[in-house]
Amino acid sequence: MAFRAASARLPARCLLSPKSFPRSSALRRLSTLRNVPVPYPTIDVCPSPTCSCAPTPPGLAIDHQLPLAGTKPPYAQHIVICTGRDDWPSRIEDEDGPNLAKELKGLLGPKGRFHNPNHPILITNASFPTGAPSRPPGASAFLFPSFQHIPHIDLTPPGLTHFVRSAVLAAPPLAPRPPPTHALPAPIILICGHGGRDQRCGVLGPLLQTEFRRVLEKRRSPSEAEPQVALVSHIGGHKFAGNVIVYLPPGLRVEGEAAPLAGQGVWYGRVEPRHVEGIVAETVGRGRVVTELVRGWTEWMREGLGG
Repeated sequence: MAFRAASARLPARCLLSPKSFPRSSALRRLSTLRNVPVPYPTIDVCPSPTCSCAPTPPGLAIDHQLPLAGTKPPYAQHIVICTGRDDWPSRIEDEDGPNLAKELKGLLGPKGRFHNPNHPILITNASFPTGAPSRPPGASAFLFPSFQHIPHIDLTPPGLTHFVRSAVLAAPPLAPRPPPTHALPAPIILICGHGGRDQRCGVLGPLLQTEFRRVLEKRRSPSEAEPQVALVSHIGGHKFAGNVIVYLPPGLRVEGEAAPLAGQGVWYGRVEPRHVEGIVAETVGRGRVVTELVRGWTEWMREGLGG
């Protein structure tokens, strides 16, 4: 498998927030999404591992009864904040000190000046290194679906407004120049490991992170860009732990052809260490969705509505 650098910003398709619907309509919509066929190549069952892997710890209260399909929250963009830490308070906006999550939720949340109920934005912390200088206070983040890394975000009020207007919303009046960005050329794998919120993800997340790194390193050729794996804060559905998001770059190719999943994201639930090799082989390597584990998918720049 080969990865080509993403060269263009991909516009996000706006999805309606469930809160904008009456409860009965939201439930009907969720029921409908559970029956929507996956619009990408699929494989029904995750292949068995070819070698030994870490066992799943016993005693975790994982829900194996409710359907997984349709449980991904709808969102138009995802901001992944690099914190250099692998756990956070239950509410990431409650953390002391410079806090990009708090500032962004204040600007983009229901009471924020840039809130748009028809353009929900998912904001999570991640264990990726910050890479940003501490003086003046700064932060860094990954943006999807643009597949960009913003290495420095100014945390002053003017700097935050600049970032939101130019990099997140690209809304007028635009800042004179958006912050410098770097394209993400390889897959990004995010695993909920938010033990401060729920111990199921707190236990499974680090195990899955170790297993993904092991499998990816074993498969990667020296000429390929290195996929990145991180733990992230709450993404919903702790009862479906382990929860994994696989973002595949716009330049993803399979057997020399552009992959149908290029520039998209796939959400998986109930992932155990024994599933990691199969997810890497099928989703990262072949661009196929493993339907027995899928919670939903994105359809950026596509017609229709993903789970």
